[in-house]
Amino acid sequence: MKNFKNPIVDGLADPNILYHNGVYYLYATSYHTKSHSYEVYSSTDLVNWENRGICLERAWNMDKMFWAPDVKEKDGKFYMLVTICEHLGLAIADSPLGPFIPQDGFLFESSIDGHIWFDGDDMYIYYVSWRKNHKYALYGVKMMPDMITPDLSTEKMLIAAQEEYECHQSPVAEAPYMIKKDGIYYLTYSACHYESPYYCVCYATSDSPLGDFVKYEGNPILVADTKMVSGAGHHCITHTPDGEKMFIIYHTHFSPTQIHPRRLSITDIRFDKNNGKDVLVCGPVDFGIEHPYPLEK
Repeated sequence: MKNFKNPIVDGLADPNILYHNGVYYLYATSYHTKSHSYEVYSSTDLVNWENRGICLERAWNMDKMFWAPDVKEKDGKFYMLVTICEHLGLAIADSPLGPFIPQDGFLFESSIDGHIWFDGDDMYIYYVSWRKNHKYALYGVKMMPDMITPDLSTEKMLIAAQEEYECHQSPVAEAPYMIKKDGIYYLTYSACHYESPYYCVCYATSDSPLGDFVKYEGNPILVADTKMVSGAGHHCITHTPDGEKMFIIYHTHFSPTQIHPRRLSITDIRFDKNNGKDVLVCGPVDFGIEHPYPLEK
C-alpha cells in the first residue's frame, strides 16, 4: 500500500475538483500564473497532479485576479463559475481541459467565490457578494433553465458571519460548497479572514437549496492547530469513483509564520451519527504525516 504526506500541491489555493470519466480535474487560484489565468490539473489518485495547461486567460476585458474557479458538468457541457477582478461570471467548455469560453457579460460585480450546484435539472449558484444593497455575506440564487441567467427573484442571503468562530481578524463567511444527503442540504463554507491562522471550515443545513440554513452547533469542523499548520480552509469535496467515500481538499498557509504561497492538502470527510442525526466530520489537518493513498482500498 502506498502512502502520501500532506501537503499534496504547493502554489495553489481555493481548490475545486471535478471527477469525469475516471479522471479528477483540479482548478484553483494559481501562484504559478500570479493569478492572471486559470490552469487545469489532472490526476487518477488525488495525490499526484499533472499540469495540463491554461484553460482560461481573459474574460470581460479583465486579465488579473483570477480566483477560486468552480467547474461542474451537465449534459456534456462544462460550466466554470469564475471570479475575475472581483466579478463573478460563467464560462463554458466542451471538455474539462477547456478552453472555457466566457459568456456575454459577467453576472455580478463585487462578488467572489462562486460555486455551482445541480439539484436534479435545476441549477443554483452560491457566492459571496457585497454589491449595492447587499451586506457582505453568502448568497444563493436559482438559475434560469438556460443555465446562464440568474433568476434574481430567488436570490437570498444565506449565511452572514456572526459567531465568534467566524470573526477572527474579520467577520467573514466565504467559499461555499454544497452537498446533499437524504433530502438535507449541507452548505459548507469557510470562516474568518483568510489570513487568520484560525481560518476554518463550517457548515449549515436546510431542507431547501436556498434555506433557511441553520448553522451546525459543532462548528468549525476543520481547523488547523495553528502551531504546525495554519489557515486551513477554502475547500472542495470529492468522492471515490464508487461514491462511497468523500474527501475534502483545502488550502493552508505556507507555514504558521508565512501565509503565501498557499498549498493544498486532503483528508477524509464523512457523515457520522450524533443523537440520531447525520453530522459532518473531517479527518485531521496535518503536514508531514504518512497516510494511505485516498483511493486505496
